[in-house]
Amino acid sequence: MIPLSANCAPGKAAAWWETSPHLTGWRAYALAGGCLGLALLLRWLLDPLWGDRLPYVLFFFAVCAVAHFADTGPVFLTMVASLGLGDWWFVAPRHSLAIASPADRVNAACFIVISSGVFLLSRKARLALGRERAAHNSVQQHLEALHRLAAIVESSDDAIIGKDLGGVISSWNAAAERLYGYTAAEALGRSIDMLLPADRVNEHIPILERVARGEQIQHFETTRRTRDNRIVEVSLSISPVRDTLGNIVGASTIARDVTERRKTEREREQLVLQLQAALAEVKTLSGLLPICAHCKKIRDDQGYWSQIELYVRQHSNANFTHSICPDCSRTFYPELFPALSTA
Repeated sequence: MIPLSANCAPGKAAAWWETSPHLTGWRAYALAGGCLGLALLLRWLLDPLWGDRLPYVLFFFAVCAVAHFADTGPVFLTMVASLGLGDWWFVAPRHSLAIASPADRVNAACFIVISSGVFLLSRKARLALGRERAAHNSVQQHLEALHRLAAIVESSDDAIIGKDLGGVISSWNAAAERLYGYTAAEALGRSIDMLLPADRVNEHIPILERVARGEQIQHFETTRRTRDNRIVEVSLSISPVRDTLGNIVGASTIARDVTERRKTEREREQLVLQLQAALAEVKTLSGLLPICAHCKKIRDDQGYWSQIELYVRQHSNANFTHSICPDCSRTFYPELFPALSTA
């Protein structure tokens, strides 16, 4: 899992005033009116001390406040109203929009220039803050996606192993621990050779060469060696791993234990072979057999009549040996079996 730093946590990226929403609509104009009223009140209270000097200073702060929280319309209104109110109330001749003194004209021009500069700088800062916030949200979403991906990998029932193109293990999930017996601490940094049986020591070399060319290998069945030297049968799916520039830097292997499935398949195949061999040796007679009532010959499928012994031998694995039953012995050979004939 990739921990979130404190700087990336929600609510820590900016101060409260940076995260406040910008005002729009009537709220923005209400802010402009409130700032103008407050600036006019404060300047009026300070009028006994300042007199005709600094007629626009407090209005400048009103422009700054509105420029930070509102958009172009309210800011422009605040600038024009500030210039008019300052001129009407605090520039000689008072209660007139005329500006008679050259110094007052310079003050008015400076107010307009500085206020416009503040507005432009505020707008630029707001755009920069928006880009920074969008970038922060993108990083946050990326980190959350990595968290979800790490959780999926860690909770998977399949062994998921990451390695570089040299075969050095770089990631090892819990299912890999259960399948192969090595902990992550024992496996990380070691070569994948530790899992290869003696008869497959070079098997991974052509596989990594294919992955380095961008190929994906699906459902490759092979064997692997566990920590306690057991041989397990696994089905491997191997995919290339790319960096942010798209270059292939490693391989990801998903391994599924198929030992029991392969054992069951072999047992089923053996049973099928045994059944086929048994069926090949079995011949059965079934159905109605037309047989002569006198000579006991049987008519076959082609309509020919044959001896019963021949027919049975051709249609089954039975064979015949000839002998004489006791009844026939008394009837046909009384001289050879006197005891039977007088019984």
